Amino acid sequence: MPAVRPTHRWRLPTPPTVDLSTLSRELELPELAVDLLIRRGYSTADDIRSFLDPSPGRLRKPDLLPDIVPATERIIAAINRHERILIYGDYDVDGVTGTVLLVSALSSLGADVLYYLPHREAEGYGFSAQGLKYAAENGAKLIVTNDCGSNDHETLAMAKEARMDVIVTDHHELAGTKDKGQRTKDEVELPPVLAVVNPKRADSHYPFRELAGVGVAFKLAWSVLSAMNRPKEELIALLDLVGLGTIADIVPLVDENRILARIGLNAIRRSPRPGIQALLKVAGIADKPLSGYSIGFMLAPRINAAGRVGHAELAARLLLTRDESEAARLAAELDSLNRSRQTLEERILTQATTLIDAGRLADRRTILVAAEGWHQGVIGIVAAKLVDRFSRPCIVVALKDDRGKGSGRSVTGFNLHAALTACSKHLTAFGGHKYAAGLSLARENVGSFGTALADYADTLPEEVFEPTLNIDAVAPINRIDEALLNALEKFEPFGPDNSEPLLASLGVEVVGYPRKVGKNHLKLSLRAGERALEAIAWGRSAEIVNLARDMTDSAEKSDRVPSPGVPTPQFGKLDICYSVSRHTWNGRTSTQLTLRDFRTTEGNDETRSTNDDSSPEPE
Repeated sequence: MPAVRPTHRWRLPTPPTVDLSTLSRELELPELAVDLLIRRGYSTADDIRSFLDPSPGRLRKPDLLPDIVPATERIIAAINRHERILIYGDYDVDGVTGTVLLVSALSSLGADVLYYLPHREAEGYGFSAQGLKYAAENGAKLIVTNDCGSNDHETLAMAKEARMDVIVTDHHELAGTKDKGQRTKDEVELPPVLAVVNPKRADSHYPFRELAGVGVAFKLAWSVLSAMNRPKEELIALLDLVGLGTIADIVPLVDENRILARIGLNAIRRSPRPGIQALLKVAGIADKPLSGYSIGFMLAPRINAAGRVGHAELAARLLLTRDESEAARLAAELDSLNRSRQTLEERILTQATTLIDAGRLADRRTILVAAEGWHQGVIGIVAAKLVDRFSRPCIVVALKDDRGKGSGRSVTGFNLHAALTACSKHLTAFGGHKYAAGLSLARENVGSFGTALADYADTLPEEVFEPTLNIDAVAPINRIDEALLNALEKFEPFGPDNSEPLLASLGVEVVGYPRKVGKNHLKLSLRAGERALEAIAWGRSAEIVNLARDMTDSAEKSDRVPSPGVPTPQFGKLDICYSVSRHTWNGRTSTQLTLRDFRTTEGNDETRSTNDDSSPEPE
């Protein structure tokens, strides 16, 4: 039995079935990079060039979005008539950036515009009655929602009664109304508003359904600016916000989202907004290369912290200010709120994990955990961490009085929005995507909802719920060179449907002695042939004991069966599954493998790919 057992099932890829060398030479890319791209569906030289160099020229004009024409005409009429416009957004990064984008674009056109962001706990998600009241009290004649509104029929009907025009811009799935029962996709009822600009409408002819909320806002701004014959520089000036919101939201980073995210990364770095520059400084990345990780795990949490444990209006003020000293102060406030968020999150995560372990909930296909006193602002992050830990779709519910507010995250293959739709009779409201969703329900329905969710999960194949690592390619680590790293950097930014490439190398040697670093991380050196690389395995320092035992066993076996003229091996061998990147520490940059999983080579009988470590080097 292997001394080091894997934590996941490894799904190794089949060997390449096409000739990689011709494309490799034509594109001047390593064959391994070409192999990875072909496996992602980019099969021609033109497809690969388009992926590696996403051009803004391939962004689609907004014309095909549903209701884009009446929405554009109504906004221009409001500007010409000097009517006050209220932008109503959501409290997450997507909603905040979309709100700031529309405020910025319309302000540049001379519009009388103000904005409103709801309080997460007091109002919850969507177009609220409080927001409508704010619009009325401030004399707004036109309301434009962003990242919300598609399913807020009741409040939107109230706006119509108050003789306020509403334009909904959103990217969430549209649901049927509660009193008319379950509807098919083609029977979804549109809210009673002037326009619903949403690529996920059943009657939408827009070729790409997966724009983020800020992406839809960008398309509306594009339409208005174009109709008013404004210079394209005004549209380009919005790309930093589009990139920030798109990367931060859980949307597939393919097609237009990839283009917006990629050019958005460049725009963020050179953004003239004092708020973004101040945010880069407090995050400690002002002078470092930006990546999807930088945005998703360093900038986005600080912006999200405002809506999670404070008020999202603070984040909007940061992105709108033109004053550097105010930007520095607001960024510091967000940084402080983020630390508070981390403390709350850690406490709830510990409590949730205790409940899961005590109830053996991880033995089920889905995990639903609920408790009193949990902060609604952080339960989504807790759900995401529980998914990472247990490899199960997880929904975390914060109970208060007779109600519950929940947030869920999912695994590949389990469409969370579809699951909630199937269980909707137990919910008072829900919305979201296949990877992330929010919900509300009565406290008394928590049990029945959990049962319905489990029943739905039982209809799906078992493999959906098996902790599995889908490995993109098997290659010896001596093929991890500068040319490959340069190519992989062009895969950025990573996210849903464009994940960081996951490689495997089989039968690598452990060099020297593994060591514990930080709280519970494992650092070790690995070698294949003449190539040795440093590797880090987060949270796996406990494996040092098993590695030491494995190395001792291997050395004893080698002592018993010596080979003439060959040095006695001192260490066992590992199969490793990893991502690769450049790592800078104390001014020194090196190649580092981040191990997702590893196992003792001996005793694992999976069929080896023809490009594993036993294969000769390509010519």
